[in-house]
Amino acid sequence: MKALKAFLQLLLVSTFAITALPLTAHASSSICDAVAGNLVSNCGFETGNFSGWTTGGNFEFTSVQSGAYYDYTGANSGNYYATLGPVGPDATLSQTLTTSDGTDYSFSFYLASVGDDPSDFSAYWDGTQLLSLFDPNSGAAYTLHSYSVTGTGSDTIQLDFRDNPAYMALDDISVAPSVAPTPEPGSLSLLLLGFAAAAGVGRRRLFARS
Repeated sequence: MKALKAFLQLLLVSTFAITALPLTAHASSSICDAVAGNLVSNCGFETGNFSGWTTGGNFEFTSVQSGAYYDYTGANSGNYYATLGPVGPDATLSQTLTTSDGTDYSFSFYLASVGDDPSDFSAYWDGTQLLSLFDPNSGAAYTLHSYSVTGTGSDTIQLDFRDNPAYMALDDISVAPSVAPTPEPGSLSLLLLGFAAAAGVGRRRLFARS
């Protein structure tokens, strides 16, 4: 199995190297880069590697790709995405984030898969399992997975995965406050004054017509 998969990976990489167009000097941004308050570093793998992430476990056949690879046409957004295909024990990707204690966050990511058997994918927040998939199949299309979590001041996200015969694809990971911040008192006062002024103009126009 490992020898066959290694040959297929070499064939895929060689084909990609021949057909890929030269990259521009500046990589495009991923949609996760535009998520307000996103705490995840290198959230869309736009560095072209796993910088900012801690890798662990059986990390073979796992890499960052650009363009078409295996059954996937490319990234969910931006230029790059991760292809996940360790054989045997799971590999892990994790980051420890500085959060605000008691603040609610949304932990989200996009996963694509083709139902290879055996394969599995799990997501954790501080060691608590949020998602567990076995032989997931999204028809190679990216699917959004999103979870509500609460910060404690320092929190760890972790993704565990394996795909013995093939690969899954991962992109656009974010951990961001799920509720918009409350306006400061000064801003709130200005907003109320604006409403009051608008109401006053409306009354004057109404009296002028009487």
